[in-house]
Amino acid sequence: MASTPSVSVVVPAHNAAATIRRALQSVLAQTRPADEIIVVDDASSDATAVIALTCPGVKLVRLAERRGAAAARNAGIAAAKSSWIAFLDADDVWRPQKLEKQLGEIHDGISLVFCASEEFDCDGRSLGDTFRGHAVETGARALKDLLRRNFVATPTVMAPRALLARLCFDEDLAVGEDQDMWIRLALEGSLAYVPETLAEVYVQPDSLSRYRGSDQGRYVLPMIRRHVERLRHRLSRKEIRTILAERYANAGHIALAHHDFARAASFFARALFAGYRPSTWTAPAALRRQAS
Repeated sequence: MASTPSVSVVVPAHNAAATIRRALQSVLAQTRPADEIIVVDDASSDATAVIALTCPGVKLVRLAERRGAAAARNAGIAAAKSSWIAFLDADDVWRPQKLEKQLGEIHDGISLVFCASEEFDCDGRSLGDTFRGHAVETGARALKDLLRRNFVATPTVMAPRALLARLCFDEDLAVGEDQDMWIRLALEGSLAYVPETLAEVYVQPDSLSRYRGSDQGRYVLPMIRRHVERLRHRLSRKEIRTILAERYANAGHIALAHHDFARAASFFARALFAGYRPSTWTAPAALRRQAS
């Protein structure tokens, strides 16, 4: 019988002293233990590194200056020895069977394994499913659906180390670097999904910045347009319009929730030009709470 693949856990952390122990304890509580746990300290000025080293078996990688989540994950990938890598952010938590159930989904041709996740606010109140119950696609349409909208949360992801080391997270993307990687992984193989909530995503007040319309316009939308251009030979004209329409509409709703009315109007105009037809849209729960 084939042996179970080995797995390294990569945890990027910056000034995460308040949450890093909880995150690492959830790794240590796995029913299938990780083969390696790597914390990448992204130039923290608090006790993040000290606390991480109190947890058994943790390997610490220190960055001399703050370089961001993409660079920290790349450093963790470079230091890892296992055949697969699982990502966990320093303020999030895994449920005990996360690694066991995901490792059971690995077979030839799989380039990304993920699962469902639940969001919580900083007070521990549930905000519901991270992606508000939207359908998850893992078949032939997975790539096109990822271009339209993201449905993969970073703390749910497990992927082959060799593939991640070759692709690398784009360190020029301050936000959206995770979505960019999932799209590129989908180009390399098939996706596998465990339809159970095995990760808890804790939304910190400063993490809401990833929802800003300005960041959508500066990083996320140009990244999606680059992918669309490269894949134009695989996409119909209608599919391209649908992808751009939904992405611009989503950016418009995000800007609107932040009362950034001028940017929202611009995004909605682009969405309508691409063929967007308003139906129903539900903002991320944490964003709805902030905007209320």
